Amino acid sequence: MHILHSMDIAGAEKVVYSIVKGLDNEKFSFSICCLDFIGELGKRLIKEGVEVISLDRKPGIDIALIRKLIRILKDQQIDVVHTHQYTPYFYGATAAMLSGRRKIIFTEHGRHQPDRVRAKRAIYNQFLNLFTSEITGVSNFSKDSLVRFERLPARKIDVIYNGINLGEFKISVDREAKRMEIGMDRDEIAIGMIGRFDPVKNHSLLLEAFKEVIKNIPKAKLLLIGDGPLRESLQSTVYSLQLERNVIFLGIRRDIPQVLQALDIYCLSSIAEATSLTLLEAMAVGLPVVATDAGGNPEIVLRDQTGILVSPSNYIEFAKAIITLAQDSEKRRRMGEAGKKRVKSLFTMNKMLGQYENLYLSLTKPR
Repeated sequence: MHILHSMDIAGAEKVVYSIVKGLDNEKFSFSICCLDFIGELGKRLIKEGVEVISLDRKPGIDIALIRKLIRILKDQQIDVVHTHQYTPYFYGATAAMLSGRRKIIFTEHGRHQPDRVRAKRAIYNQFLNLFTSEITGVSNFSKDSLVRFERLPARKIDVIYNGINLGEFKISVDREAKRMEIGMDRDEIAIGMIGRFDPVKNHSLLLEAFKEVIKNIPKAKLLLIGDGPLRESLQSTVYSLQLERNVIFLGIRRDIPQVLQALDIYCLSSIAEATSLTLLEAMAVGLPVVATDAGGNPEIVLRDQTGILVSPSNYIEFAKAIITLAQDSEKRRRMGEAGKKRVKSLFTMNKMLGQYENLYLSLTKPR
């Protein structure tokens, strides 16, 4: 059983979706438990025959939720409880520990910022760790955060990088037609970012940088793909910076591979990331990237080889990096090709699934 906050459209949730759909069903039977609500990906899995449960967590420490989880784990005869992020780990590991001898996995994806952990939590972590079979992080940044803030032992934590299905990004696209569809002319420089409109994604930095970009490249367009609580605020920022003619809000899209192939440069302005799936997707189609030197981004982007890394607090530096790539088509091509090779080598779906499969088998084989 996978336990998460929800199965909405986000990084950890996409990884779980890929695991459930990608691993051999003759070896494993999966179900999913959402602490808060089911979400878009959860609804999709239900239609595809996967059991997805929502527990409607109450504020504070929900003791009743632990009792519900214990009953579900016993009724479904779950062997392995795979928890994703800290709160699901707290509830899932506690319930698994109290419901019998079940194997517990804790996977850390992204981290909240600022990253602080209360002393009580750090102490309880030591207790939960005694009953936890495996701990994984999706990047070395995730692993280091678990050691530094959660006080978990480094020797027990393995890194399993997120991976993407390269086949989804090999499709042939009429680039000009797609650019016209999303509101762009043939000769404009297309810059894009995919991400939830949330403070951690730091869209305001990108907008400030883009204001400087169009001073040098008036025919640049910025495409923002996604949605979230800061949408209205970001739209207001666009108007205050007088960028409304150059910024396009595309909303949530189901044609991400096609949209990416219509771009010239991909940007990621996050304050913190682990292994960004959107960064991998952009590199998979051969886009050069400008990303903040934060979290796990430097583990994906090789500085000045597959892209340019910049400070997460300096919009002038961000703007200069975008301008450098926008004015040098050969550099864009070279970095894009290098990025494509890097993703193919290290960040594939098959590699990720193979590592999780081996982990599950190691915990369930007879001893």
